[in-house]
Amino acid sequence: MSSKHLPALRPAGLPPRPVQRLANDFDLDESGPDWRRIAGALWHFKWVVVLTSVLGLAGAVAATRMVRPLYVAQATVWIDVPTTRRDPDRGGPIRPGALLESDAWIDLLRSYVVLDHVVRELRLYLELKSPDDTARFATLTVSENFRPGTYRVRVDDSGRNFVLSNARGEELERGMVGDSVGARLGFRWMPAPGMLLPGRTVEFTLATPRDAARQLDERLQVQMDMNGNFLKVALRGSNPHQIAAILNAVTERYVQVAADLKRDKLTAQTNILDEQLRYAQNNLQEAEAALRAYRVQTITLPSDRQPGGVATAGTEPRDPVVANFFDRQVEREQARRDREAIQRVLAQPGDSGLAAGALSVIGAVSHNTELTDALKELTDKQAERRGLLRRYTDDYPRVQRLTAEIAELEHTTIPTLAQALVTQLAARERELGREVDVASRELRQIPPRAIEDARLARGVALAAETYNIVQGRYTEARLAAEASTVPDVSILDPAVVPQRPVKNTTPGLLLMGLLGGLGLGVVGAIVLDRLDPRVRYPEQVSRELGLPILGAVPHLRGQDEPAEVVEALRGVCLNLVHAYGAAGPLLVTITSPGAGDGKSFLASNLALTFADGGHRTLLMDGDIRRGVLHRRFRINRQPGLADFLLDDVTREQIVQATAYPWLYLVGCGTRTQRAPELLGSAAMGKLITGLRSEYDVILIDSPPLGAGVDPFILGTATGNVLLVLRTGYSHREMTGAKLEVLDRLPIRTLGAVLNDVPRGAGYGYYSYYSYHLPGYEAVDEDAGRSARPRLV
Repeated sequence: MSSKHLPALRPAGLPPRPVQRLANDFDLDESGPDWRRIAGALWHFKWVVVLTSVLGLAGAVAATRMVRPLYVAQATVWIDVPTTRRDPDRGGPIRPGALLESDAWIDLLRSYVVLDHVVRELRLYLELKSPDDTARFATLTVSENFRPGTYRVRVDDSGRNFVLSNARGEELERGMVGDSVGARLGFRWMPAPGMLLPGRTVEFTLATPRDAARQLDERLQVQMDMNGNFLKVALRGSNPHQIAAILNAVTERYVQVAADLKRDKLTAQTNILDEQLRYAQNNLQEAEAALRAYRVQTITLPSDRQPGGVATAGTEPRDPVVANFFDRQVEREQARRDREAIQRVLAQPGDSGLAAGALSVIGAVSHNTELTDALKELTDKQAERRGLLRRYTDDYPRVQRLTAEIAELEHTTIPTLAQALVTQLAARERELGREVDVASRELRQIPPRAIEDARLARGVALAAETYNIVQGRYTEARLAAEASTVPDVSILDPAVVPQRPVKNTTPGLLLMGLLGGLGLGVVGAIVLDRLDPRVRYPEQVSRELGLPILGAVPHLRGQDEPAEVVEALRGVCLNLVHAYGAAGPLLVTITSPGAGDGKSFLASNLALTFADGGHRTLLMDGDIRRGVLHRRFRINRQPGLADFLLDDVTREQIVQATAYPWLYLVGCGTRTQRAPELLGSAAMGKLITGLRSEYDVILIDSPPLGAGVDPFILGTATGNVLLVLRTGYSHREMTGAKLEVLDRLPIRTLGAVLNDVPRGAGYGYYSYYSYHLPGYEAVDEDAGRSARPRLV
């Protein structure tokens, strides 16, 4: 048959398919994970997933035996927080202000003044290695300067002597059983007789009360409602009786500390107001004494005042102009004195603090609402800060916040308001001065004694008014102190011993262990799959290696079921012809990355498939070092290709007919180590040129790419290479390296054929045949028809 029969396999007029190192259209997945590959990896490494799942479940079972049940104790504390509106049912109009802000109540509960006391009272600084030793340590307490750490007490076999050592085994104390243990270390412990048994070792750990309080603070769960009236406290632990006792001790101590803070605050506020009251009283007494002394001094001098100070019957009252002049003069003088008094207070050094009492007794200040309120707020905050300093240090957040607020009032708010008042007084003084100057021409004859008398009387009135204001505040503070006997904080619901654990951790641990093991197995399977250097997925060939896949030959399950493999080979032949695309006979070198990839199997069966289609086919064994095709077709190895290249035989002598029609074979010939020189000789080119005119298909089975230079020489001779890759066996990195060498040579890589492919959706798209379509099996209707021999 001539070579003109071969192009009929490709439609006439169809241009040759360009061979590019790109993926097929159906191999591209632009976004999202490759679930098909992930499923394949999980199936391939299924025992890894199963093993990690079993180990995770076993670990969870072991954890359930070590984790103790968890209990929760809860308590509720009621806080009397005054509302913004007046409520007549809350005990009367006089009530003390709120002791703390809403957030500060939580800070007070978590403060060390509460937790340290609880830790020392319940001995939470003591941790025992064994719960059975609780009775032995019932009398153990510590001093203020004890040494924390882990200790062991070992009793000798006679039961008479003991040795106290630390965690490193260093001996710290030795004594007789019944004596005090650890006195030099700050321990106060004298075990009762019979508590320390002979030959026994007890171990315990002592922490500092502050560290134990910090750990208790981390375990406490505190939550306050929106109105700030209910404080809910919860504590988790494995010992229900202990957590209930701890929670009750915390709430009781909390109520006690809150009451002490309230009492200290009101006491400090009352003391400050008492000082201000005495200061105002002294000012009033001084003003009254000055007025009395002046009137005594001027009693015999003429005056414009009527006897008794008022108009009597039958006498004319004083001229209103005169009275108005004196009033303006006195008011101007008083404005000046008040302004100068305020300026003197403001001129004091900034580090000495603001004299709130000196400002509060100034008449103009007492009539300024904003400044009076600011002074009152300063007094309240100073009282609260003094009360807190009796319980806390300067580092306590509430104390720091009050200190900042007091500094803001003393150095910014009150000076600003006072300076504004000074400006107002100066303006008022200038205005009164203008009015007095206008009327002074008419009143120059009036003695200044009346002005001084009026001024002194006005000073007495202002001092009396200031005294009355401070006395009212003092009285209100005392009434509030008497009302403070009603506590602001009380325990609404004490903690009770919980009877049931809050949750059963066993199912959760088992599920967590199973899911953790399963997840670890899945991740491990995916990682192992990613690290696997072998070809397992078509995407690795089309994407990573950049080879078009011309077909996939499935794994042959048995010699009785070759139909699916035969149909796959037909598809490979069709794709190979289409990829070749050139006129004339099909001339291709078939190779693989390494040995065992199945290139000889594929070459022989492709040749048989072409011959079965009526094409005159020549299969040449190019592996002249260790070719085995002659065994598959049961013909002679010699003479063969090597003999022809050595010029020992003719071309007609090396071409042998096989048992299959239209299929001829050239064996490898005599074994020789001069394979590269022979394959690259002019005789090889002459042989291929002579055979092109006699056959439709010429397939050369070459050595693997990793076996040397032979396959590259044969590929250069034919100009076309078909690569065979065995799934789960061929090495990707070596294949990529060899493909780079092929790219540098005048060789066209037509594509790749996947061999020994496992059945699955991942490779079914590359096959033209599916054994799952009923009615399309490749069978002959005539059962008596002679079956043609198959090589597969």
